[in-house]
Amino acid sequence: MKKAMISKIKNFLARPNNQKPHILLTRPRRILKRLLELALYPLVKFLLQTRIGRDCLYSALPKNELVIVKTNEELYYVVNTSDNDIGRSIFRDRQSFDSQHLISALNLIGKDKSIIIDVGANVGTIGILGVSQGYFKKCIAFEPEPNNFKLLQTNVNINGLSEKFELRNEALSNKTGGVLNFELSETNFGDHRVQIQKTSGLNNEKIRKVISANVNTLDCVLENYDLSKCFLFMDTQGYEGCILSGALRLIDASVPIVTEFWPYGLKRSNGLDMFYTVLSGSKYTAMWDLRYPNKKLKFSVDEIKGIVLDLGENGAFTDLVFSNELVV
Repeated sequence: MKKAMISKIKNFLARPNNQKPHILLTRPRRILKRLLELALYPLVKFLLQTRIGRDCLYSALPKNELVIVKTNEELYYVVNTSDNDIGRSIFRDRQSFDSQHLISALNLIGKDKSIIIDVGANVGTIGILGVSQGYFKKCIAFEPEPNNFKLLQTNVNINGLSEKFELRNEALSNKTGGVLNFELSETNFGDHRVQIQKTSGLNNEKIRKVISANVNTLDCVLENYDLSKCFLFMDTQGYEGCILSGALRLIDASVPIVTEFWPYGLKRSNGLDMFYTVLSGSKYTAMWDLRYPNKKLKFSVDEIKGIVLDLGENGAFTDLVFSNELVV
């Protein structure tokens, strides 16, 4: 063995000089690269074990790249690294985005519904969590923005839930047919929204890229569904008033609703009065502001208006839950 090694060394040294520099230079580079990888691996592993570390690592990733995240719920999500809100939250917290609001609402109103209607589904965290954990048997998910919709499709597929989802690449409103202008945020892919006015606002809305989105109504989509089995989860960046105005059958059936409530966005979409009007004749009896989930309120539009005064118009928001506790 020793003689063979000596022979290999002699043969190497006997090679022409023009080959030696190439071998001697490239091998150290490979060695240094490998040593760097070995040195960085423990650091990266450590960073991935802490919330702060994952947040820093997300900031360091190249923009507009796709990464896959495994959450603490044993779910998988592909997110875009340019998304500084929902994508960052999933990567940093290893948790399905907004899942705490879904679970809080279900703990308040019960888990007896089999279909979740996810309006403003983004990359799918609400529906995927709800179905995978057995809270619901089916999800109807609406996401109008094409790139978010592709990630929604991907995430449903990689979690093995395709047969339990109806995915719809369309916006919802109070009318069917035609298109709506849809303005896009460059850094918060959860803040794409219907454009009603082009004036400057709190979030640089005036300079946003605008695309077109096909339009439908919830009443039209759910025409053949048993509404007694349905549960609505909605986050549409202030367009909720218009969407509920196209869901009169759903409201008349007292389908439980969890909705983001953002006075600034509702006013910008001219939808706050519509929100009040469509709910004023409803049969809901109880409501909760999920900032204070232990405080049940008697449902009324006046209560909602009081929450508006509390939140103000500078961008604060909450999530509201509406339920008819008299429905059996």
